[in-house]
Amino acid sequence: MQENFVLVTGATGGLGRRTVRELVRRGVPVVVGGRRRDTVEALTAEVAAAGVGCLPFVADLADLASVRRGLEELGDVRLRGLVANAGMNSRRDARTADGFEINFGVNVLAHQLVLWSLRDHLEPGARVVVLSSGVHEPDNMLARRAGIPAPTWMGARNLALPDDAEPGRRIEAGTVRYSTSKLASVLQARGLQAHFRDTGRDVDVFAVDPGLMVDTGLGREIPRWLQPPLRALGYALTPFVANMRLSGTSARSMVSLLLDDGWHGRGFQYLDGLRPKDPSPDAMRDELATELWTQSAELVGITVPRLR
Repeated sequence: MQENFVLVTGATGGLGRRTVRELVRRGVPVVVGGRRRDTVEALTAEVAAAGVGCLPFVADLADLASVRRGLEELGDVRLRGLVANAGMNSRRDARTADGFEINFGVNVLAHQLVLWSLRDHLEPGARVVVLSSGVHEPDNMLARRAGIPAPTWMGARNLALPDDAEPGRRIEAGTVRYSTSKLASVLQARGLQAHFRDTGRDVDVFAVDPGLMVDTGLGREIPRWLQPPLRALGYALTPFVANMRLSGTSARSMVSLLLDDGWHGRGFQYLDGLRPKDPSPDAMRDELATELWTQSAELVGITVPRLR
């Protein structure tokens, strides 16, 4: 009998690595996704040494050609779960290899290609977890105190291709580009869930805020000398601040969503850890979910049916 795997993008560091190790602890075969072949193969070897099935998925999400090659190499894998975990939090006004704004290109568009390409690989009862963030919520005080403003929706095409946007339809601040990409991740999860329902598929889709995790690499653009004291402060504050967690806690929550029977049939939901809550009002706008579903497909060169 063919094994059913859980695929994790961004699996070689931070939350992704801890999610893989938690899956392995529960004996679940995994597909290790990452952009560097050496780090992917090293983690694959670690999983195999634990006696659990493992496959590599080498793909740079900032390069759609690399994603397509990785998907082709992966082949006809059967999936019981998929975690769209890899993320970019960049204040730089940078572009992907395909010319997309880097936060939107990696966090949203590359995952759209992965999710759509692997949709028919998902077994009945499978779960999809899309990593969002509380930064997309207008009333998230932790995000505001951390200097991350609320998102500004400019339309999927303008967010992806700001150089082509009309005056006034381009986001200048990198922090806003990031929070807006996380709003798009919730819309993406809603669109995918609507597609599965339209086609009668037994697949649940969740969007998850894993919390502010001080033991991951999201602060890598902070000056190197400042990172250790900020990390130490974060560790000290985590037990006392709502929406702050260590990555091991968030990994266990995601694996629960993927594997535990109590979550079957409960998608779509947006969750803070394992606590269901309402996402932002914009995230629940059907016209935005439809816009993202349609325009992101066009941008990455795939054809998707209309949502009913």
